[in-house]
Amino acid sequence: MDFAGKGKRKPQLDIDVSIINLDNLNPRLVPYLTDKETATQLDLIKTLYDYFDTEEIAMSLTENGYFDEEPIIIVPNKKPEDFKYLEDSDQNAAYIQSLISEGKIDFTVVEGNRRISTIKLLTDNSIRKSLNIEKSYPTTTNENVINDIKQIPCIIYENREDVSTYLGVRHILGALKWEAFAKASYIAEFITTETNKGINVNEAVKKVQEVIGDRSDIIKKQYVTYKLFLQAKEDLNDFDLKPIINRFSLLTVAYNSPTIRNYIGVKRYSEVDFNEDLVPVEKLSNLENILTWIYGNDKKNRKKVLTDSRQITNKLSHIVQYEDAVKYLLKEDDLDGAFERTNGEREFLLKKLLEANKTLSSCLQFAYKYKSDDQILSQVDDLKELIEVLKSNLT
Repeated sequence: MDFAGKGKRKPQLDIDVSIINLDNLNPRLVPYLTDKETATQLDLIKTLYDYFDTEEIAMSLTENGYFDEEPIIIVPNKKPEDFKYLEDSDQNAAYIQSLISEGKIDFTVVEGNRRISTIKLLTDNSIRKSLNIEKSYPTTTNENVINDIKQIPCIIYENREDVSTYLGVRHILGALKWEAFAKASYIAEFITTETNKGINVNEAVKKVQEVIGDRSDIIKKQYVTYKLFLQAKEDLNDFDLKPIINRFSLLTVAYNSPTIRNYIGVKRYSEVDFNEDLVPVEKLSNLENILTWIYGNDKKNRKKVLTDSRQITNKLSHIVQYEDAVKYLLKEDDLDGAFERTNGEREFLLKKLLEANKTLSSCLQFAYKYKSDDQILSQVDDLKELIEVLKSNLT
């Protein structure tokens, strides 16, 4: 029986960081790259410096060196045509070491991009100069530390696909979770890998769920939202996708609303057919409306109308049920004004009154203990006055 961890342990070697490349397909980096296919190593180092606080790691490395207990994971990049991953781990390690010594192989890091980027910045002043941070970035003159971090422990997998399960368990279901878009992007890539084996998308989703051990449909929910993003990217003209990438979880919040799903014509995740487009052609304008209201669209000079994620559920989910409210929101960009044209405000008021009623009812159970308590009686008088004002507004 095959399973992700089957087989002997992967070879581990101390490898010079100069022959380890950063990963232009890393799900966390892709959203920040103009074009992942043409991104240079310097582009990747700059992205990690700009968005992922490599200085924090640099401070630790200059103080402590590299902890051997934390090997990175790499896969061969440049390699001989007859390269073959051997069955015996020790023989494999010796074989790969010989290729390194002969300069016939280099690698790509698939787990540990921040660490590799940081070490390259610490050990190569020309990179720091290229990014104009040679004076501000942490450095060390301790030769022992520099020599220690130039060669670090690496676990070597044969190919990227073999690492997929580990990354999924670690960063999607595990303790070190990626950002929402990175998770969704990784899941989509994993599913594509499975479909390339000849199975359809629905079967691939199930396969990925089984491999990663997803029993709560996290994979399916993330993939639905990612498919919505892809459809927006492919079918909406001149839409600024960067805000969606940066706050991807808001798209999940919107999709979780039954009324918003109905407005854009999408089924709930348990009924979705991934072999088809999620949003029907006739509903694409509605998808654009939803995304514009939540994220804005600088390419069309449209500002977002929501200022808080809770407004997706509390207000927008009501507005999309009423044609007049939608027309008003499209014309005026006034969320509160549109909400007033629904019965959502009435439902909100009723909900709050029911909550207040429940709270006061629970107070009756022990109020008798505090007869003649001036402070409590004062609060009761205030409540009585509020109720009278409320009633006068309702009659």
